[in-house]
Amino acid sequence: MSLKYSLGSLKAYKNLYPIQTLGVSLLPIPDHVAVIMDGNRRWAEKRSLEPNRGHEEGEDSVEEVLEKALDMGVKYVTFWALSLDNVEKRSKEEVEELMDLFKKNFEKIREDERIHENKVRINVLGRWKETLPDKVVGSIEKAVEATKDYSDYHLNLLIAYSGKDEMLRAIRNIVEDRDNGSEVTPDLIKENLFTSDFPEVDLMIRTGGEPHNSTGFMMWDIADSQYYFTEKLWPDFGAEDFERAVENYRKRERRFGK
Repeated sequence: MSLKYSLGSLKAYKNLYPIQTLGVSLLPIPDHVAVIMDGNRRWAEKRSLEPNRGHEEGEDSVEEVLEKALDMGVKYVTFWALSLDNVEKRSKEEVEELMDLFKKNFEKIREDERIHENKVRINVLGRWKETLPDKVVGSIEKAVEATKDYSDYHLNLLIAYSGKDEMLRAIRNIVEDRDNGSEVTPDLIKENLFTSDFPEVDLMIRTGGEPHNSTGFMMWDIADSQYYFTEKLWPDFGAEDFERAVENYRKRERRFGK
């Protein structure tokens, strides 16, 4: 995630592409797109490379997708960068290499002029403060602090994250607060999620050819989402693939249970 992309003109994509195209009514551009970046390790394995080569190559895909999302006017993009299971179950060597990668990339994010020019706020969600080494936590905190006053765009990174853990945390917080007699409502649940400040997800993309959810990924926020699955492994997923996923979303009808 070295953010070496060229943003170019950030004209709102929804102004470039009319809602009505060839007589077909299209949904607007999604406000919030979440991505499960699956397939880095399999990409490396197919090429007889070490797992972290896949993670490194996946950085380019993050950059391409973020650039395209900004050009299209997507205000919130959420990437699942590291799960709690990844931290606990993968080899010590692979996790240490990932930590070095995170530290390097968050330092670059903090200094990247394009992040500041386009007022992209960096948000990091999950149990990263509890589980990652101090050197990585420090790099993340500095990047978050450097962009905390921005609000035009949001780059959300889920690190040491589990959807089940997020819901358990929310429920425990609500139970602990029950003394105030407040009614349990959807709004109250949302207020206690990691994503309390973000809109619910419109489109969820998963790469890697395995069409399923993982450990309840953003289970509350994707309840009404459209899903898009692709066979491509994450390092092979780029700007054109992201645009294709968004256009697929726009051609669907969201019924919200109706």
